[in-house]
Amino acid sequence: MTEIMEGIRILDFSQEIQGPWGTAILADMGAEVIKIERRETGELSRHAKVTEPALHGMSPYFTVHNRGKKSVTLDLKKPEGVEIVHKIAATSDVVVNNWRVGVLERLGFGYPQLKEIKPDIIFVTASSYGPKGPKATLPGRDVLGQAVSGMMYVTGYEGDVPLAVGAAVADHASGMVEALAILAALRYRDQTGHGQEVDTSLYGTAIAMQAWEITHHAISHEPIKRAGRGHSLITSGTWGAYPTADGHICLGGVMPDLWPRFCSILGLEELINDPRFESLEALFASGDEVRAELDKVFPTRTTAEWIEAFEASEILASPVQSYADVIEDDQALANGYITEIEHPTVGKVRVVGAPVSMSEACVEPRGGPPELGQHTEELLLALGYEWDEIARLRDDEVI
Repeated sequence: MTEIMEGIRILDFSQEIQGPWGTAILADMGAEVIKIERRETGELSRHAKVTEPALHGMSPYFTVHNRGKKSVTLDLKKPEGVEIVHKIAATSDVVVNNWRVGVLERLGFGYPQLKEIKPDIIFVTASSYGPKGPKATLPGRDVLGQAVSGMMYVTGYEGDVPLAVGAAVADHASGMVEALAILAALRYRDQTGHGQEVDTSLYGTAIAMQAWEITHHAISHEPIKRAGRGHSLITSGTWGAYPTADGHICLGGVMPDLWPRFCSILGLEELINDPRFESLEALFASGDEVRAELDKVFPTRTTAEWIEAFEASEILASPVQSYADVIEDDQALANGYITEIEHPTVGKVRVVGAPVSMSEACVEPRGGPPELGQHTEELLLALGYEWDEIARLRDDEVI
């Protein structure tokens, strides 16, 4: 199959999730991603290890975000380390970092310096708050992106402490936006011959993930409601999660035309012509009453029994799956959303894949995570260094 990103080299300084997840997806598409790591300790996430003895201290955190990449170790504070970076940049198409503003410039390989070396370089910063404004220089975290964007404010129940989403959604979504931005910048370069500086941020991504909700408030100025078990703008009791006999089921909303069928499946025929629920507006206005009725019925059958009945009647519903369910889900496996890679110490492991499939191109992990510094000598040889020079660089603790 065609390699979408064949011939594209990415020089990757990024760490943890936001930057590395975007470049991991591009590695899945065939890009060569050269990951620059600290000479002695490597990238921070290498040390987020699991405790099970059989897994030999591996880091799932590092594994999933760095599969298929090449690891090069450098001391970036030494002049010869900076020289090596310049030589790699001269052969690269894209540079990615999620460091604080100004750090790479002080080290000698910010956008102004690298643009002098390679005028059409694309320099990407995965920032916390964006390139402009009073917070542009501040560091951040996924949970802070959720908090400042309003996402945390609407999550949970009225009167309770606002809750973070139970996953690093801002980090991972920002990484995918980063991959999109890189593809767009490469397309721009194809058309114009020019590189550019690109920024994608946690804050901006978390806002974009709530495009409908925030825009609704900006136009309507209605008070914001907490989402509870459903959604801040959808108060209907046919939206959200309910306990069943063996777990939970989630409803995606029941439109009025399906309301009689829905009530019949639940054995609530007496509600079919109830004026409280006869229209979509009525369902929204009577959300608490609907939930009270459904909370009585759903625990009488298993999740699978309800799902079978609803799917046969085209009513939108799904089980509330645990991570253990997801990694064994036939649908996730069939589409490569959960896939396998070969880890250098523990063998085959399941990881999250790229959420993209193409009929004429390959999008899949191209191997496991690199060992620390695994490709340093290989790359230096390709850049024209001789073995005696490489040995001296190692003795001088540059690599």
